[in-house]
Amino acid sequence: MFDRIFANYLAECGKLSEQNLKDIFSIQDSKRVRLGVIAVSEKLMSIEQVEEVNQLQAVLDKRFGDIAIEKGYLNSEQVSRLLVLQGNSYLAFIQSVVDGGYLSMDDLENMLVRYQEENNFTLSNMEDLKSCDINRIIPIFLYSHSEMLRELAAVTIRTLVRLVDFHTFIKKPQILKEYQYDVLCAQEVSGDHRFLTAFSGDVSKDLVDVAISFAGAENISCDEDTVDALCEFVNCVNGLFASDMSNRDIDIDMNAPIGKCEKGVLKADSILCIPMIVCGKPIDLLLILDQDYAF
Repeated sequence: MFDRIFANYLAECGKLSEQNLKDIFSIQDSKRVRLGVIAVSEKLMSIEQVEEVNQLQAVLDKRFGDIAIEKGYLNSEQVSRLLVLQGNSYLAFIQSVVDGGYLSMDDLENMLVRYQEENNFTLSNMEDLKSCDINRIIPIFLYSHSEMLRELAAVTIRTLVRLVDFHTFIKKPQILKEYQYDVLCAQEVSGDHRFLTAFSGDVSKDLVDVAISFAGAENISCDEDTVDALCEFVNCVNGLFASDMSNRDIDIDMNAPIGKCEKGVLKADSILCIPMIVCGKPIDLLLILDQDYAF
């Protein structure tokens, strides 16, 4: 994730153009291979086993390696070896920038220091960011929020990365009292805790690409299909979160997803809005926890 966050920062600072980024990402992607592909190549797993693990990731909020270990297909040492072979996406981005002659290593180091200073990040924060581990990155951006809200954001982003777009990344979150939307794909959850999870954006320009990546182009032919697919994705996310909460003896009940295809305003004392780039398109993740809201 941090490879895309830092790349976006470099573009905003005028150090790289949009075309530069496309070329660099193309080089980077050609070098990165999914863990399952490497496992098959190394003859550690069969194609059938990899497909089974991939399918389980759609219903379990777990990494490929963790599921493979639980199924007995790999051991922890083998997973560690595969991760080394796969590489760190931030380091792969840096290498692609330098190899392509776009910026020198000194340039990149200077920009990294500038990014750190502008965001008041500690050295420890920077190490967490460069790890590209979502579980280490989310708390940096949501440090002032409750643990439950951070966990809900994390499971949402992890699921986007696994099922929709590996290159998903977030921008600086905002706290709002009102959010004006043209389209809202939401789900209300009640029980020991009450919360709302929602996505919003431009349905025909941006959200449609996310919906196609999740549901397949053959299932998306109109704005209503796009909204339905994203509502189903929200339902998937909340299902994963509800299962985790159940394991902690926290009861929450999921209501039917709500798709709104007309303009409206979401209101609450505190709406956590997390701008994201998914499938190269801007969308907003909206989270409200344990408070009244209206839309």
